[in-house]
Amino acid sequence: MLQKLIGILAGGLICVLSAGASDFSLRPYGGWSYAAGGDLNKSINGWREYYGDRRGGGFTSMYNLETMHSATEFGVEAVLALSKRWSLSLGIGSVSQEKSGQIFTHLVMKEESLDSFPNPWQVDFEEKTEQRPRYTRLTIPVTLTLDYALVLGTRWTLAVGGGGGIYWGRLDLEESYNITSETIAEEPTANGVVQYIDRLRTTGEYSESLTGTGFGLHGRLGIEYRLSSSTFLTVAVLGRWVNMKGWEGDRRDASDWQWVYGLWGAYSAEGTDERTENGQLWKHELRDDVGGKSYPILVFSESAPSSDSRPARIDLTGISVQLGLGLRFGRKD
Repeated sequence: MLQKLIGILAGGLICVLSAGASDFSLRPYGGWSYAAGGDLNKSINGWREYYGDRRGGGFTSMYNLETMHSATEFGVEAVLALSKRWSLSLGIGSVSQEKSGQIFTHLVMKEESLDSFPNPWQVDFEEKTEQRPRYTRLTIPVTLTLDYALVLGTRWTLAVGGGGGIYWGRLDLEESYNITSETIAEEPTANGVVQYIDRLRTTGEYSESLTGTGFGLHGRLGIEYRLSSSTFLTVAVLGRWVNMKGWEGDRRDASDWQWVYGLWGAYSAEGTDERTENGQLWKHELRDDVGGKSYPILVFSESAPSSDSRPARIDLTGISVQLGLGLRFGRKD
């Protein structure tokens, strides 16, 4: 898909140049944007709320992963002047986002096993988890914009425009994790207490790599300051509506584990596991049967995890501020 987008841009530039335009310019730019983020940010907030609601009864957690809103932008536009007022721009850009965090949980439970009456076992269970997720997202828009210019003076020009575009995106999740669970059961006997141990430690690396595409509309308001007959500065504020779906790809889960078990932990084993899977992202409702609440989360799966799940939508709907430097070729006013 990325090769197709680049091909579209290259073809458009060839058409513009072959038209022998009397006023043609290139505008490289950089900037910052704020995006709603769609189901990805809903999932990050959903997990935060889920862990918070679970606290109590021996369970504690720390969730430190912020939503992905801010992004940095770079790109270039080829601008063809259709008249003194109207211009047509063909652009390609790069919008990048990154966010990392930490998630810790700790569960402690104590109970008695009445199955061994009249000498019930004392069972202690403890589990600790540590996750360090990192999301990176790259979006490449190929856009077409029609602008109307209003001259404010010898050097200042106000431009109002709008258009649409095709958006290609890549989303990557990389997460290292550690899980430690331990069950100690103590059985009273005539000769004292006998202890049974079941301890499992798992260390792993999890990753998801997905791509999605979509279509978007935008409007913008910009101002241009002419530095010379062939160079100018531009500042533009752009509002976007972008719908990106079809987030498909693969995931990988590789881990090492060590297991200690048996009477006084007399036995041990260790090994490695690795799983890979192709699938897509789904927006799913995680339901708490005890509290009755549900939490929106993203699930990677080959098929829908439930009847009410739907394909995830992750988009760039929001606002962007861009600063550019224009280089004009052809007619010089």
